[in-house]
Amino acid sequence: MASKRKKKIILKDNRGSILILTLWILTTLVLLAVGLGYTTSIDQRLVSYQRDRLKALYLAKAGYVRALAELEQDSTPEVDSYQDPWAQNPEAFQEAELGEGIFTVSYPVPGEDGEEKVVHGVVDEDRKVNINTASEDVLVRLPGMTEEIVEALLEWREKHSGEGEGEGKGEGKEEGKEEGKEKPFAVLEELLLVEGMTDEVFEALQPLTTVYTDGKINLNTSPKDVLISLGMDDGLVDKISRFRNGLDDIRGTEDDQSFTNTGSAVQQLNGFEPLSPEESALLAGIISQNLLKVRSDFYRIYSKGAVRDGKIIRSVEGVVQLPTEPEGSIVVLSWHEY
Repeated sequence: MASKRKKKIILKDNRGSILILTLWILTTLVLLAVGLGYTTSIDQRLVSYQRDRLKALYLAKAGYVRALAELEQDSTPEVDSYQDPWAQNPEAFQEAELGEGIFTVSYPVPGEDGEEKVVHGVVDEDRKVNINTASEDVLVRLPGMTEEIVEALLEWREKHSGEGEGEGKGEGKEEGKEEGKEKPFAVLEELLLVEGMTDEVFEALQPLTTVYTDGKINLNTSPKDVLISLGMDDGLVDKISRFRNGLDDIRGTEDDQSFTNTGSAVQQLNGFEPLSPEESALLAGIISQNLLKVRSDFYRIYSKGAVRDGKIIRSVEGVVQLPTEPEGSIVVLSWHEY
């Protein structure tokens, strides 16, 4: 009898141990399931986030393509000004809906009141001073520039103008050297490597300078600081601005005007608002130096794509050169995705 009782007690003890072990196993499985579910949830959210980032990127690219289309559809290819649809076109470029998101093509400009304003359009790169070709007199008149910085900049141009792929290879050396002369500064950010250049000066120069153009500046789109760098005075610049803005003196309205060619620019401006003999001579002199033109070939496009009500944003930035011949194609000179 005592033996049977002992067996029953042992059996009951074993059942209790098995029950506790089972509960521990179930608890562990539940915890594993919860952890796996949480990990799966994170993975799904990461996949969703990456998918939406990709959508935003392609929306930005769609805005870039729309900008190219507006550039190609220019009805007045001989003249480029702020009257063209690529320049200020909120209908085409401001939060344009596409699929599950939107794209915006725009860039900031300083307003007359000092506050930054947004222009929904494409940047005319030919409205800027080319730091690879501009003369010392032009460079020193740019905002923030000093004679010391200009001297260092010119030294940089001289030092780097001989660098090319053909250096050190006989006849190929001259070919490479000539090619290198075209762009001592490959990108604008290299200005920060020039002795004496500061972040503040670079920030002032950035919207006014470029490395991509042929060196001539579009009289129809160039801002005040660029026109002054060419040697114009405030009075002449103001008259040019009023001519371009039209009678209402507001840019982007129906009465805006454009210079049709540099040869008649003095006559056109004088017909709108009388010029003094000094102003006429000054503008004619700048034109004779072959520093101005009335059409543009180089453009910078900033396009932004957004999904999830703007919570996820991707951007692209491209500099392009329009074809110089009817059968030519657009050339992409610079491309960034961020």
